[in-house]
Amino acid sequence: MKRIISILILSSFLSFIACKNSTENEIRNKYIAEWKSTKKPIPYTATLKINNDNTYDFFSGACMSRSNSKGKWRIENDTIILNSFKPKNCCFLIVFGGNCEKYGKIGENHMFKKSFKDCDLKTEDLYDVFENTKFYIKNEKLVFKKSKVNDCQDLEEWNNDFVLGKTSMK
Repeated sequence: MKRIISILILSSFLSFIACKNSTENEIRNKYIAEWKSTKKPIPYTATLKINNDNTYDFFSGACMSRSNSKGKWRIENDTIILNSFKPKNCCFLIVFGGNCEKYGKIGENHMFKKSFKDCDLKTEDLYDVFENTKFYIKNEKLVFKKSKVNDCQDLEEWNNDFVLGKTSMK
């Protein structure tokens, strides 16, 4: 009898773990895709590719400028959190979602910092910094969560959300 009870308890425990892992995988798999930016007030496009190996690639461009970012991601509850790798080359750093007057106007020192203190900038490359940047999925849209770093008054106009583009290979 003890043996049967032990087997029932063990099988219940294993079933619980399997269900939990299944739910976590379902949430995770919803994010693994190629996402395209939504409407901006200027000609702009961006692609955020969430890779299966817990890395991401981000590319954006507007008029004559472009930026990129690479980093790692993790899931907490139903939210994906992105953190950039440090860039290897000399470039200007910009905070993703922090494109508002609170951070200064283009060309002012406090809006664009260099990736390395005294590096010699040969191009005007921009690198988007994702620092605990959070998104969640709502109605098949990747919705950007505001934080203290990017709490801009005019953020609504800059809509940093993404829609599902081309699904990546899993």
